[in-house]
Formats: sequence, structure tokens, C-alpha cells
Amino acid sequence: MKILYELSWLWETLGIALVAAAVCVACATLICKAAKKKFNKKVLVVIGAAAFVGAILAIILIARTPMPL
Repeated sequence: MKILYELSWLWETLGIALVAAAVCVACATLICKAAKKKFNKKVLVVIGAAAFVGAILAIILIARTPMPL
């Protein structure tokens, strides 16, 4: 049980990154539909993966910043 508590930050980070990736993919889909262009599923997968990695890096950088007291 202790290990689940210690790894709770990991699940929260993955959840935040997945939501960010889903939002980016949804926005890309809406932009493609508004521009009346066909969108390729491979491009959406690349956008989702890039957004996921970007969100993870952003969380790591934010976590390294000390909080003012």
C-alpha cells in the first residue's frame, strides 16, 4: 500500500499529460475540419505524442521550480 501512495504523483502526472494530449488532438481535428481539409490519422497520432511528451516536460520543469514561502 505504501508503494501506491509513493507513486501517486506518477499517476497524476500521466493523467494531466493524457488530458493535455487529448485537448491538442481535439483542437487539431477542429482546425482541420474548419479548414475543410482531410486529416491523416498518422498526423493526429504524432500531434498527440508530441503533446504528451511536451506536457510531461512542462510538468517536470514546473516541479523543479521552488515555491515561494
